[in-house]
Amino acid sequence: MNISLAIKKVDSTLDSLIREDLKILRDVKKHVIESGGKRIRPLTHLLLCDILEYTGKEQWIVASITELIHAASLLHDDVVDQADTRRGKKTVGALHGNKTAILAGDFLLACGIERLNKLRNPLLMDSFTEVIRDLAVSELLQMQWEKNPKITLQTYEQIIYGKTASLFGAATECVGILKGWDRKKSKSLREFGITMGRIFQKRDDLLDYFTDSKTSGKVFLKDFHNKLYTYPIIFLRDKALRKDRELIVQSINASNEKKILELLEGYEVEKLIMEEIEKDIMYLIRYLDQFPDSKSKSIMKEQLNKLI
Repeated sequence: MNISLAIKKVDSTLDSLIREDLKILRDVKKHVIESGGKRIRPLTHLLLCDILEYTGKEQWIVASITELIHAASLLHDDVVDQADTRRGKKTVGALHGNKTAILAGDFLLACGIERLNKLRNPLLMDSFTEVIRDLAVSELLQMQWEKNPKITLQTYEQIIYGKTASLFGAATECVGILKGWDRKKSKSLREFGITMGRIFQKRDDLLDYFTDSKTSGKVFLKDFHNKLYTYPIIFLRDKALRKDRELIVQSINASNEKKILELLEGYEVEKLIMEEIEKDIMYLIRYLDQFPDSKSKSIMKEQLNKLI
Protein backbone atom coordinates (compact mmCIF):
# COMPACT_ATOMS: atom_id res chain seq x y z
CA MET A 1 0.00 0.00 0.00
CA ASN A 2 1.28 3.48 -0.89
CA ILE A 3 0.89 5.55 2.31
CA SER A 4 0.85 8.96 0.60
CA LEU A 5 -1.83 7.89 -1.87
CA ALA A 6 -3.85 6.27 0.91
CA ILE A 7 -3.83 9.52 2.93
CA LYS A 8 -4.97 11.48 -0.12
CA LYS A 9 -7.83 9.04 -0.67
CA VAL A 10 -8.82 9.22 3.02
CA ASP A 11 -8.90 13.03 2.79
CA SER A 12 -10.95 12.84 -0.41
CA THR A 13 -13.41 10.49 1.30
CA LEU A 14 -13.55 12.81 4.32
CA ASP A 15 -14.45 15.64 1.98
CA SER A 16 -17.40 13.63 0.63
CA LEU A 17 -18.57 12.53 4.10
CA ILE A 18 -18.86 16.04 5.53
CA ARG A 19 -21.96 17.52 3.90
CA GLU A 20 -21.64 21.14 4.93
CA ASP A 21 -24.74 23.36 4.83
CA LEU A 22 -23.25 26.63 6.12
CA LYS A 23 -20.12 28.64 5.45
CA ILE A 24 -18.88 28.05 8.99
CA LEU A 25 -19.17 24.29 8.41
CA ARG A 26 -17.24 24.61 5.15
CA ASP A 27 -14.53 26.39 7.13
CA VAL A 28 -14.50 23.62 9.74
CA LYS A 29 -14.31 20.95 7.04
CA LYS A 30 -11.33 22.69 5.46
CA HIS A 31 -9.71 23.02 8.88
CA VAL A 32 -10.13 19.30 9.61
CA ILE A 33 -8.84 18.09 6.25
CA GLU A 34 -5.87 20.46 6.29
CA SER A 35 -5.06 19.83 9.95
CA GLY A 36 -1.79 18.04 9.19
CA GLY A 37 -2.60 14.95 11.26
CA LYS A 38 -0.78 11.70 10.50
CA ARG A 39 -4.04 9.78 9.86
CA ILE A 40 -2.76 6.96 12.10
CA ARG A 41 -6.21 5.50 12.82
CA PRO A 42 -7.42 5.24 9.20
CA LEU A 43 -4.01 3.98 8.07
CA THR A 44 -4.09 1.29 10.75
CA HIS A 45 -7.49 0.17 9.44
CA LEU A 46 -6.34 0.20 5.82
CA LEU A 47 -3.07 -1.63 6.49
CA LEU A 48 -4.94 -4.37 8.34
CA CYS A 49 -7.47 -4.60 5.49
CA ASP A 50 -4.55 -5.19 3.13
CA ILE A 51 -2.90 -7.69 5.50
CA LEU A 52 -6.18 -9.63 5.77
CA GLU A 53 -6.76 -9.27 2.00
CA TYR A 54 -10.02 -7.32 2.25
CA THR A 55 -10.49 -5.19 -0.88
CA GLY A 56 -14.07 -3.90 -0.56
CA LYS A 57 -14.69 -0.17 -1.06
CA GLU A 58 -16.26 0.01 2.44
CA GLN A 59 -12.76 0.08 3.90
CA TRP A 60 -12.33 3.69 2.76
CA ILE A 61 -15.62 4.75 4.38
CA VAL A 62 -14.76 3.03 7.66
CA ALA A 63 -11.19 4.40 7.62
CA SER A 64 -12.44 7.94 7.06
CA ILE A 65 -15.06 7.63 9.79
CA THR A 66 -12.31 6.78 12.30
CA GLU A 67 -10.58 10.04 11.37
CA LEU A 68 -13.87 11.96 11.49
CA ILE A 69 -14.58 10.78 15.03
CA HIS A 70 -10.99 11.56 16.04
CA ALA A 71 -11.29 15.07 14.56
CA ALA A 72 -14.58 15.66 16.40
CA SER A 73 -13.01 14.55 19.69
CA LEU A 74 -10.13 17.00 19.17
CA LEU A 75 -12.56 19.89 18.65
CA HIS A 76 -14.20 19.01 21.96
CA ASP A 77 -10.83 18.40 23.68
CA ASP A 78 -9.53 21.82 22.69
CA VAL A 79 -12.57 23.47 24.29
CA VAL A 80 -12.21 21.46 27.51
CA ASP A 81 -8.44 22.16 27.61
CA GLN A 82 -8.91 25.83 26.65
CA ALA A 83 -6.31 25.30 23.91
CA ASP A 84 -5.65 28.08 21.40
CA THR A 85 -3.38 26.05 19.12
CA ARG A 86 -2.96 22.47 17.92
CA ARG A 87 -0.07 21.30 15.72
CA GLY A 88 1.03 24.92 15.47
CA LYS A 89 -2.30 26.15 14.09
CA LYS A 90 -5.15 28.00 15.76
CA THR A 91 -7.96 25.78 17.01
CA VAL A 92 -11.55 26.10 15.79
CA GLY A 93 -12.40 27.48 19.22
CA ALA A 94 -9.76 30.21 18.92
CA LEU A 95 -10.90 31.08 15.39
CA HIS A 96 -14.67 30.88 15.76
CA GLY A 97 -15.47 30.52 19.46
CA ASN A 98 -15.97 27.54 21.76
CA LYS A 99 -19.70 27.21 21.12
CA THR A 100 -18.99 26.82 17.41
CA ALA A 101 -16.24 24.28 18.13
CA ILE A 102 -18.56 22.12 20.25
CA LEU A 103 -21.39 22.23 17.72
CA ALA A 104 -18.97 21.58 14.86
CA GLY A 105 -17.67 18.52 16.69
CA ASP A 106 -21.25 17.27 17.11
CA PHE A 107 -21.84 17.92 13.41
CA LEU A 108 -18.80 15.85 12.41
CA LEU A 109 -20.00 12.96 14.58
CA ALA A 110 -23.44 13.17 12.97
CA CYS A 111 -21.90 13.08 9.48
CA GLY A 112 -19.92 9.98 10.39
CA ILE A 113 -22.90 8.12 11.89
CA GLU A 114 -25.13 9.12 8.97
CA ARG A 115 -22.72 7.63 6.45
CA LEU A 116 -22.01 4.59 8.60
CA ASN A 117 -25.73 3.85 8.79
CA LYS A 118 -25.87 3.64 4.99
CA LEU A 119 -23.52 0.65 5.08
CA ARG A 120 -26.41 -1.27 6.70
CA ASN A 121 -24.14 -3.26 9.00
CA PRO A 122 -25.32 -3.19 12.64
CA LEU A 123 -21.99 -4.58 13.90
CA LEU A 124 -20.11 -1.60 12.44
CA MET A 125 -22.67 0.73 14.02
CA ASP A 126 -22.32 -1.01 17.40
CA SER A 127 -18.53 -0.65 17.30
CA PHE A 128 -18.51 3.08 16.55
CA THR A 129 -21.40 4.10 18.81
CA GLU A 130 -19.53 2.39 21.66
CA VAL A 131 -16.52 4.57 20.81
CA ILE A 132 -18.60 7.78 21.02
CA ARG A 133 -19.98 6.68 24.38
CA ASP A 134 -16.45 5.86 25.63
CA LEU A 135 -15.18 9.29 24.55
CA ALA A 136 -17.86 11.10 26.54
CA VAL A 137 -17.37 8.96 29.65
CA SER A 138 -13.59 9.33 29.59
CA GLU A 139 -13.76 13.12 29.21
CA LEU A 140 -16.09 13.37 32.19
CA LEU A 141 -13.83 11.06 34.19
CA GLN A 142 -10.78 13.10 33.24
CA MET A 143 -12.44 16.33 34.35
CA GLN A 144 -13.47 14.68 37.62
CA TRP A 145 -9.87 13.64 38.41
CA GLU A 146 -7.99 16.51 36.76
CA LYS A 147 -5.07 17.70 38.91
CA ASN A 148 -6.03 15.25 41.67
CA PRO A 149 -2.91 13.52 43.10
CA LYS A 150 -5.07 10.63 44.36
CA ILE A 151 -5.91 9.41 40.85
CA THR A 152 -5.30 5.67 40.61
CA LEU A 153 -3.64 3.78 37.79
CA GLN A 154 -6.97 2.01 37.21
CA THR A 155 -8.75 5.36 36.72
CA TYR A 156 -6.01 6.56 34.39
CA GLU A 157 -6.37 3.36 32.34
CA GLN A 158 -10.13 3.98 32.09
CA ILE A 159 -9.48 7.50 30.82
CA ILE A 160 -6.96 6.54 28.12
CA TYR A 161 -9.15 3.62 27.07
CA GLY A 162 -12.02 5.99 26.29
CA LYS A 163 -9.94 8.87 24.93
CA THR A 164 -7.59 6.88 22.69
CA ALA A 165 -7.69 3.08 22.82
CA SER A 166 -11.41 2.55 22.11
CA LEU A 167 -11.24 4.24 18.69
CA PHE A 168 -8.10 2.28 17.75
CA GLY A 169 -10.01 -0.83 18.80
CA ALA A 170 -12.91 0.03 16.50
CA ALA A 171 -10.53 0.76 13.61
CA THR A 172 -9.07 -2.73 13.87
CA GLU A 173 -12.20 -4.65 14.92
CA CYS A 174 -14.10 -3.34 11.90
CA VAL A 175 -11.63 -5.08 9.58
CA GLY A 176 -12.82 -8.39 10.99
CA ILE A 177 -16.45 -7.28 10.69
CA LEU A 178 -15.97 -6.36 7.04
CA LYS A 179 -14.30 -9.73 6.47
CA GLY A 180 -17.35 -11.46 7.94
CA TRP A 181 -15.43 -12.94 10.87
CA ASP A 182 -17.37 -14.18 13.87
CA ARG A 183 -17.55 -11.96 16.96
CA LYS A 184 -14.76 -13.79 18.82
CA LYS A 185 -12.25 -13.40 15.98
CA SER A 186 -13.21 -9.75 15.46
CA LYS A 187 -12.74 -9.09 19.19
CA SER A 188 -9.16 -10.38 18.95
CA LEU A 189 -8.56 -7.65 16.36
CA ARG A 190 -10.18 -5.16 18.70
CA GLU A 191 -7.70 -6.11 21.45
CA PHE A 192 -4.89 -5.53 18.96
CA GLY A 193 -6.15 -1.98 18.35
CA ILE A 194 -6.78 -1.27 22.03
CA THR A 195 -3.19 -2.24 22.83
CA MET A 196 -1.99 0.06 20.05
CA GLY A 197 -4.04 2.94 21.45
CA ARG A 198 -2.68 2.47 24.94
CA ILE A 199 0.88 2.42 23.61
CA PHE A 200 0.34 5.66 21.69
CA GLN A 201 -1.14 7.43 24.71
CA LYS A 202 1.54 6.29 27.15
CA ARG A 203 4.27 7.24 24.72
CA ASP A 204 2.63 10.62 24.15
CA ASP A 205 2.61 11.16 27.92
CA LEU A 206 6.32 10.25 28.04
CA LEU A 207 7.19 12.87 25.42
CA ASP A 208 6.17 15.64 27.83
CA TYR A 209 8.98 14.71 30.24
CA PHE A 210 11.70 13.10 28.19
CA THR A 211 11.74 14.69 24.71
CA ASP A 212 12.54 18.28 23.77
CA SER A 213 10.01 20.42 21.91
CA LYS A 214 11.86 20.34 18.56
CA THR A 215 11.76 16.54 18.48
CA SER A 216 8.27 15.95 19.89
CA GLY A 217 6.42 18.96 18.51
CA LYS A 218 4.98 19.43 22.01
CA VAL A 219 5.75 22.09 24.61
CA PHE A 220 8.27 20.47 26.98
CA LEU A 221 6.74 19.82 30.44
CA LYS A 222 3.38 21.29 29.41
CA ASP A 223 1.44 18.55 31.23
CA PHE A 224 3.64 19.08 34.30
CA HIS A 225 3.05 22.84 34.42
CA ASN A 226 -0.68 22.24 33.91
CA LYS A 227 -0.43 20.03 37.02
CA LEU A 228 -1.80 16.99 35.19
CA TYR A 229 -1.23 13.53 36.61
CA THR A 230 -0.36 11.60 33.46
CA TYR A 231 1.24 8.16 33.22
CA PRO A 232 4.88 9.05 34.06
CA ILE A 233 3.81 10.81 37.28
CA ILE A 234 1.33 8.10 38.33
CA PHE A 235 3.99 5.47 37.58
CA LEU A 236 6.59 7.44 39.57
CA ARG A 237 4.23 7.90 42.52
CA ASP A 238 3.39 4.18 42.65
CA LYS A 239 7.09 3.19 42.47
CA ALA A 240 8.42 5.83 44.87
CA LEU A 241 9.31 5.29 48.49
CA ARG A 242 6.86 6.82 50.97
CA LYS A 243 9.25 9.66 51.80
CA ASP A 244 9.33 10.74 48.14
CA ARG A 245 5.60 10.61 47.43
CA GLU A 246 4.90 13.91 49.15
CA LEU A 247 7.88 15.42 47.30
CA ILE A 248 6.22 14.50 43.99
CA VAL A 249 3.02 16.37 44.89
CA GLN A 250 4.99 19.32 46.26
CA SER A 251 7.09 19.50 43.09
CA ILE A 252 3.99 19.56 40.90
CA ASN A 253 2.21 22.17 43.03
CA ALA A 254 5.32 24.39 43.01
CA SER A 255 6.16 23.68 39.32
CA ASN A 256 9.62 22.57 40.47
CA GLU A 257 11.02 21.20 37.21
CA LYS A 258 14.41 20.30 38.63
CA LYS A 259 13.04 18.17 41.47
CA ILE A 260 10.47 16.27 39.38
CA LEU A 261 13.08 15.49 36.71
CA GLU A 262 15.49 14.29 39.43
CA LEU A 263 12.82 11.97 40.83
CA LEU A 264 11.88 10.63 37.40
CA GLU A 265 15.54 9.91 36.65
CA GLY A 266 16.22 8.42 40.06
CA TYR A 267 13.41 5.91 39.74
CA GLU A 268 14.29 5.14 36.08
CA VAL A 269 10.75 5.95 34.97
CA GLU A 270 11.52 6.39 31.28
CA LYS A 271 13.44 3.11 31.09
CA LEU A 272 10.76 1.11 32.92
CA ILE A 273 7.84 2.52 30.93
CA MET A 274 9.68 1.92 27.66
CA GLU A 275 10.19 -1.69 28.74
CA GLU A 276 6.41 -1.94 29.24
CA ILE A 277 5.80 -0.43 25.83
CA GLU A 278 8.34 -2.73 24.19
CA LYS A 279 6.59 -5.75 25.71
CA ASP A 280 3.24 -4.61 24.29
CA ILE A 281 4.78 -3.97 20.88
CA MET A 282 6.24 -7.48 20.84
CA TYR A 283 2.72 -8.81 21.49
CA LEU A 284 1.40 -6.80 18.50
CA ILE A 285 4.20 -8.03 16.23
CA ARG A 286 3.59 -11.65 17.26
CA TYR A 287 -0.11 -11.16 16.47
CA LEU A 288 0.75 -9.90 12.98
CA ASP A 289 3.05 -12.88 12.41
CA GLN A 290 0.05 -15.21 12.06
CA PHE A 291 -0.77 -13.55 8.71
CA PRO A 292 1.09 -14.01 5.39
CA ASP A 293 3.99 -11.67 4.67
CA SER A 294 3.09 -8.56 2.68
CA LYS A 295 4.26 -5.01 2.13
CA SER A 296 1.54 -3.68 4.45
CA LYS A 297 2.55 -6.11 7.19
CA SER A 298 6.16 -4.92 6.88
CA ILE A 299 5.06 -1.27 7.04
CA MET A 300 3.00 -1.86 10.17
CA LYS A 301 5.79 -3.77 11.93
CA GLU A 302 8.27 -1.07 10.96
CA GLN A 303 6.02 1.64 12.40
CA LEU A 304 5.53 -0.30 15.62
CA ASN A 305 9.29 -0.79 16.02
CA LYS A 306 9.81 2.95 15.63
CA LEU A 307 7.86 3.45 18.86
CA ILE A 308 10.48 1.59 20.92
